[in-house]
Amino acid sequence: MNTSQTGSTKRPGIAPLHSSLNQKPQHSYEQYLSRARDEERAGNRIEAENYYQHAEHYFRTIK
Repeated sequence: MNTSQTGSTKRPGIAPLHSSLNQKPQHSYEQYLSRARDEERAGNRIEAENYYQHAEHYFRTIK
C-alpha cells in the first residue's frame, strides 16, 4: 500500500475507531485497549504500542 496516496497505514479488516465522533471517551479507551491487547497476543508489538498510546490519550480525557 502506498501511504503517501492514502494518508494512513490502514490494515485490512480493521476499521478506524474515530469513525464515530459521538463516541464517548470511555468507549474509545476500551476499544483501543482491546485492540492493543489483541495485537500484543498476535505478536505485533509495534501496532500494540500504537493502540496503547491511543488508549492512554482517551484515559486522560476521562479523568
